Amino acid sequence: MFDTLQQLIILVISVAALVAAAWAFIDAFKYPNTAYVNAGKKSKTLWLVILGVAALIAFISLPRPLGAGGGIIGLLGIAAVIATIYYFVDVRPKVSGASPSSGGSRGSSGGW
Repeated sequence: MFDTLQQLIILVISVAALVAAAWAFIDAFKYPNTAYVNAGKKSKTLWLVILGVAALIAFISLPRPLGAGGGIIGLLGIAAVIATIYYFVDVRPKVSGASPSSGGSRGSSGGW
């Protein structure tokens, strides 16, 4: 009973990691290389490689019945999750703020 529950939890976490890594990889294409450089986050190419490898690791790590891996719980899987989280928490906000398509400043007119 518990082994099935554990397998289901690992499957859900692994699929969520794959979706997040793929989303981050696709999202990283939206911003120009200059936005990454101006934000102090190296280059767009580097982040595409990091996030592409993270998505590949998440895909390979999918457990049965979707894949043949053992789940995202391994060392490489955890590194892929950390890279994806770092992109969403630190890189993306700075790059989207530096991008000319970010909508400009909202001003300080008060209120929400």
